[in-house]
Amino acid sequence: MKVGIDLGTTYSAVAYVDGTGQPVIIKNEFGDETTPSIIAFTGGEISVGREARELQAAGISTVVSSFKRNMGDPDFSFSAGGRSYDATELSAILLRHMKEAAEARTGEKIESCVISVPAYFNDLQRSATLEAGRMAGLSVEMLVHEPTAASVCYGMKNAGDCTLMTFDLGGGTFDITILRIVDGSIEVVGTLGDPNLGGKDWDEVVKEILAEQFFDEFSVDLLSDDEFMTRFSVEAEKIKKMLSYNSPIRVPLRFGGKSMVAVVTREDFEFRSSGLVDSTITMCERLLSEQNMSWSDLSDIILVGGSTRLPAIREALRKASGVRLIINEDTDTAVAKGAALLATSVEGRISRRAPGAGGDTRIMKVSDAIAHSLGALAENPEGTMYVNDIIIRRGSKIPVTKKRTFEIKPRNLTEKIDIYTMQGESKAPLECTVLKMVTAEGIKNSGTGARIDIEYSYDRSGMVNVQAYQDGEPLRMIKGDVPEDVSWMGKPIERKKQDQIPVYIILSMDLSGSMSGSPKRKAIAAAHKFVRMLPEARYAVIAYADRTKVLCSDCPSSKVGTFIDALGTTNVGGCNGAHPFKDILRLNPGSKYKVFEITLTDGLWSCCDDAEETAKACMNEGIECIAVGFGSADHAFLKRISSMDEGALMSSVDGLESTFSTIASSISSGGSRFIR
Repeated sequence: MKVGIDLGTTYSAVAYVDGTGQPVIIKNEFGDETTPSIIAFTGGEISVGREARELQAAGISTVVSSFKRNMGDPDFSFSAGGRSYDATELSAILLRHMKEAAEARTGEKIESCVISVPAYFNDLQRSATLEAGRMAGLSVEMLVHEPTAASVCYGMKNAGDCTLMTFDLGGGTFDITILRIVDGSIEVVGTLGDPNLGGKDWDEVVKEILAEQFFDEFSVDLLSDDEFMTRFSVEAEKIKKMLSYNSPIRVPLRFGGKSMVAVVTREDFEFRSSGLVDSTITMCERLLSEQNMSWSDLSDIILVGGSTRLPAIREALRKASGVRLIINEDTDTAVAKGAALLATSVEGRISRRAPGAGGDTRIMKVSDAIAHSLGALAENPEGTMYVNDIIIRRGSKIPVTKKRTFEIKPRNLTEKIDIYTMQGESKAPLECTVLKMVTAEGIKNSGTGARIDIEYSYDRSGMVNVQAYQDGEPLRMIKGDVPEDVSWMGKPIERKKQDQIPVYIILSMDLSGSMSGSPKRKAIAAAHKFVRMLPEARYAVIAYADRTKVLCSDCPSSKVGTFIDALGTTNVGGCNGAHPFKDILRLNPGSKYKVFEITLTDGLWSCCDDAEETAKACMNEGIECIAVGFGSADHAFLKRISSMDEGALMSSVDGLESTFSTIASSISSGGSRFIR
């Protein structure tokens, strides 16, 4: 039997697909469609579901709930019976109970399953969910986003083309997803959410109202008492539900020998929780804006999750959107049913029967999207700060794979590289989740330079994978530990001068007639910016055309600007009869410096053969040659006078500053960078 499991914050459910192709909930041992996601530890026994809920209502302290909110959190633990449990272990206990109850009810063994997760779960939370399934003895085929699963359930019943928003407000998480259904197939357009917003937050409002009245009467703070918080977790949820139909609600409170009757009104409850309601509407409008859509682009809004029964939620949605709300009997079970349908799918394709008597069987394809961008920790172009360099954009259809090439520059003899993977939308690393650090080892590197392809991917479950390749062959990937302190990612990059070989840069500029006017002015401006990015380097400046002239041979950055400006008035002829490489050989300071030579030209040279031969002599002396061309420059020739193909760069006049900045960044990074 293949099943779908809705592993919820407050309630969980299991479903399978029957012989007619319809998803059906498997009731638990009490005949209920849903099981409270609560675990109790008493006298060496573990109780799950309804029994645990009753123990929680009785005030037993060794009862835990809402642990789904702590999935993937290494700092969370719950102690009971002399040991500690993390959220993964607690989820495994719940899943094992549900598995055994479903197998006992049906008399069949569960072969595999699909488990639902909030669309906004990150990789750490998804990994924890998969591990919980494994620990429970389940073969987890994939994870599915809760709103997507609910939409699959809806799409099986409705064949009309439409654009929907799935508004999924459960007990502990909130997700919204915009989907298009075309001929029964579902495509996720975009998704957004908050894994820490749900019905439990409205329960806390009820607790605050009760505690406030008790404090006013007796000056006793119930919120600071663990027994009250545990016992009233169940009571607060009941009161919240009752307020949807009745108001006021009278609640007897007894604590520490004191008693009173508190009164909770819907008006007070909705006023105090209005900020929670507003946050859901704001998130909907943010998602619509990101997709360049408005409420009017939606045909319907599907309500999923028990917390969508709150009158204030429905009224706020109606008022803000003006769109029809779809309220159906599957509110609490749609996610499990949709997951069950996907459990029987093949690569997201589900067989479905068209509506109406004798309808033919069609294939419904489900195309999901990822909620978080994926990037690598990299340096900014100036080499001064770390940034999250996004590689896979949020909203990309999954599965998805993207590659980027990483270059190890000549004379950097490393045989491994560390890759920090970031998940988030901000360029600032500390505003993202540092998912993992892996090291790519076994790089073949003779010191002449190497190119490494880094591949990032999201699979169908939204899980992240990182792999590196050299010449098409996979490298050995070693999983490392993300440092506990990653504050360095948000600080300026410090480069120890004593650990760096001093840099000597020779700037050679073509001053032939075609460079006159704007090209020369922009080339000079680009050279000034280049020097500002490399203030520690020593510089030489050469002008060339029909002849060459060395304007300076060894200047600090503070003085080289004068000689760069002099390029504007230096006369070395009007054609390209000379090249700078003989002067470059003569200026080479030797092994005490790391030497770079940058040649800028906008035309064809009449001394190509001699230039190529002398350029090779420069390279043999350890000089790294970089050629930048624009205008009528010959790219093939530039490659022949460069240390490697990637050292021959074609630009435009207006793009010279950007090109020179890229070169400066490569030099300042110590010889390696991502190639864009």
